[in-house]
Amino acid sequence: MKGFEWLARSLKESGQTHLFFVDAVLRRTLLELERVGVQPVLAHTEKAAVYMADAYGRVSGRPGVVAAQSVGTANLAAGLQDAWLGRSPVLALTGHKPVGHQHRNAYQEVAHAPLFAPVTRHAAQVLEAADLPRQFRQAWAAAVAAPPRPVHLDLNGLMGEFVETSETMEAPAALGGWTTPRHRPGADPAAVRAAAAALLSSSRVVIVAGDGAALSGCGAEVLALAKALRAPVATSLGARGMISTRHPLHVGVVGNYSAPPANQVVHAAEAGAVHRLRHRRPGDSWLAGAEARHAGGADRC
Repeated sequence: MKGFEWLARSLKESGQTHLFFVDAVLRRTLLELERVGVQPVLAHTEKAAVYMADAYGRVSGRPGVVAAQSVGTANLAAGLQDAWLGRSPVLALTGHKPVGHQHRNAYQEVAHAPLFAPVTRHAAQVLEAADLPRQFRQAWAAAVAAPPRPVHLDLNGLMGEFVETSETMEAPAALGGWTTPRHRPGADPAAVRAAAAALLSSSRVVIVAGDGAALSGCGAEVLALAKALRAPVATSLGARGMISTRHPLHVGVVGNYSAPPANQVVHAAEAGAVHRLRHRRPGDSWLAGAEARHAGGADRC
């Protein structure tokens, strides 16, 4: 099986519906994707393609796949910063000029590894199709591991053509079950009871729901808790929309990029139920002055 057939069929069998790209890259793969029912989406710029893949990954739980040829690799890498900070699963596929052209001042070719090092969890070169099944599976697994992050596969050839046209003997991968979150551990029961007692004993309670709560899809449970405690709900930027923003108990996004009332509500609370908020997101100072009661560091509701 040719590399382009393996890649296209693996994406299809892994549940992917779209691939985002800037031409010209993986042209044989793109034609095969259309043939098997996966829609390639041509973007105006590499950054725009990355942002689409980022959104796809956050919504689907599978890595959003984005591709660009060697010439556009630096632009693609620059677009991964928000996906990295937002803990989003993205699989970046790029071409690189052949080994014989490396370190010879080839036109529009720079070292790719340093560009991706700050914004990816895993990066590897793929020299031929025989390497693709192993590298593809490893990259996919790294992308969806907790916390999810972008990954990068650098394919041999300006457009990845050496990988596309060489052969692999392996069957296509079916990785649709490898999604994020793969494992959401529950809190220690004793910690939950202690947190519940603290919340019930407080007269001014606020709930702050973060990205982990949004990934767990527990908006209904958070809202039920809020109603039981008669507590307002604030969210991180990444968790906005996990409950209706029109609900009377929803007070908005907290943090440096929020409306002041949400921060004021949190600061005025006696205790807070914090549902898996990553404090290195924008707004890591919002909890000053309020005592946070963590439900045992729960990763799910």
